[in-house]
Amino acid sequence: MNIAVCNRLPGTTYLHRLDGRIKTGILLSAVVIVSVLTKWPLAAGALLVTLALMFTLHLPIKRVLWRMSAPFGVAWLVLLSLMFTTGHTVIGTVNFWHISLAVYREGMAMGFLIMLRVLTAVSLAMLLSFSTPMAEILATLRLLKVPGLMLDLADMIYRYALSLEEIAATMRKAQRARGGEGLPWHRQARDIGIVAGNLLIKAFDRSVRIYKAMLARGYDEDAKTPPYYTGPVPAKDLLAGAMAGLVLLALLGCNFAVAWKGWP
Repeated sequence: MNIAVCNRLPGTTYLHRLDGRIKTGILLSAVVIVSVLTKWPLAAGALLVTLALMFTLHLPIKRVLWRMSAPFGVAWLVLLSLMFTTGHTVIGTVNFWHISLAVYREGMAMGFLIMLRVLTAVSLAMLLSFSTPMAEILATLRLLKVPGLMLDLADMIYRYALSLEEIAATMRKAQRARGGEGLPWHRQARDIGIVAGNLLIKAFDRSVRIYKAMLARGYDEDAKTPPYYTGPVPAKDLLAGAMAGLVLLALLGCNFAVAWKGWP
């Protein structure tokens, strides 16, 4: 299956010009490394560096904050759940009406570390998506021998995610035009559920039609696709990738080999 056509994202920064194979390999490796860090200062430093790199892309602040809101909410819930349930060293109490909850030092440290991991990993993924066309990301993953079926599914999701979003927005506008905006919150929640159900049905019907059209055009998941990249990696991009790889290895080595006093 051919990768969806996707032009290079607008931008003239160094990250935009860097070869997609280098960016994809380095940033995905960084996501894995950040996910296993056990020292919170290293995770915090990686987060700050990632945000600084994202700032160089001149992205709209509202767009970045909107994408970060969902993972931040999940990470915050993890922090709250661990600080009240994990550990044995009580550092304080929080009172809710007649309920008193103990705050544990170990749970807070673990929750804070997990929160930093989540935010850093999501920021790295956002940095990759904002600076690299999806076609280059999928082509690099294909070079890394990721199963073709998984890449085909990712390509299809990327193709039709915005289309389904437009359908959902149209259905919601139709509900509002029929007086659905001034209803009580429980009725609005019910209407949103109806929209979500109808959207899933439409998505399933469309997927069946698309798959039949693909079969009619000779689609075969085992067929070899023409290479997306036809030239070698530029030498300067290869050098930048090697330096970034050394930095990641140094970060991993500092985390597991160097025991700095005072770090949890």
